[in-house]
Amino acid sequence: MSNEPDLKQLTNMINAVMGQRVLNEQQLGQILAGAKRAFDRGGMPLVIEYLMKVTQADVDKEEVTQFAETIRSNPQLGRDILEGKKNINNGRKK
Repeated sequence: MSNEPDLKQLTNMINAVMGQRVLNEQQLGQILAGAKRAFDRGGMPLVIEYLMKVTQADVDKEEVTQFAETIRSNPQLGRDILEGKKNINNGRKK
């Protein structure tokens, strides 16, 4: 059995981090499928562009890229942030 969250758990974690219901499982599934297509076409740079477009995030692309690279090299940090165990800013504990 995998130790990774399923789609429902991941949706619940995202909504908890956001403090309100911002998406459902179907929407997250569509976003993840789009991210996979973007990755297949152009790797992480296209995934980041896709996610920024879908979420309409008003953030610096370089900051998002750096954050994504940090999470890629330390997946547990990403899970800790989603579970509220650490702060998104530099992975500091809350």
